[in-house]
Amino acid sequence: MLSSSSRKAVSYKERKAIAAKRVRRAISLVVFFSLYLFFSNSVSTPLKVVSSSMEPLLFEGDRILYSRFLVDTQSRVLIKANSDISRGDLLVISPPYYRKNQRIIEIINPVIRFFSFQKFQLSSYSRYNWETDKMVKRVIALPGDTIRTVDQKVYLKIPGEKYFSPEEEVLKVKYKVNTIQAPEGWKTGYPLDGSIQEYELSDGEYWVLSDNRGSGSDSFFWGPLKEDRIIGKVFFRYWPLSGFSFL
Repeated sequence: MLSSSSRKAVSYKERKAIAAKRVRRAISLVVFFSLYLFFSNSVSTPLKVVSSSMEPLLFEGDRILYSRFLVDTQSRVLIKANSDISRGDLLVISPPYYRKNQRIIEIINPVIRFFSFQKFQLSSYSRYNWETDKMVKRVIALPGDTIRTVDQKVYLKIPGEKYFSPEEEVLKVKYKVNTIQAPEGWKTGYPLDGSIQEYELSDGEYWVLSDNRGSGSDSFFWGPLKEDRIIGKVFFRYWPLSGFSFL
């Protein structure tokens, strides 16, 4: 056993260097973790599709990425996704009936997801399995547009136009729509018949629908979506590998 006198003495300069190294490591970890939280919660957030409402584009079990912020092509700075929305965009939204998480839970959840490898998170209140805090929907109409639907067929009159046009002629994005026929004997004017009289969207209102019409909770059920319910834009599908693509 070595005596205390035989141990190598550590100089003050060496102790100071060791302490400085530990501080640098701690700062690096904090910076890394902060960047991870910002990137995974704002720039590229993963989300699992949990319904068939966006078929045939997105299927239940698909994994996608969405962003709360986008890079403005002119100013080269980050802007909020809900400040640059076009008809046809795919959005991640919080449905109107969903009560938003308490602030403390919104802060804690990213930490829990980080250490549980995205498996767990807290909920602000107990809810039924069919409720979800995030949905994927397609933007059909913007503030100022007038919308009319007949048997789930959408017609739009955009500002400056005199007449209505089918959505596929107005939207610049190509996508396929599945429709579910109403039961036999179901007449226009019955609840959820897929027909809506003319409605002009006010500032901050958007009309969002499922691609699989009649099979998901969307503006057919709860009307226009308020801007503060828009979480981010969908831009990529990374699973399954056969569907690996930008959206």
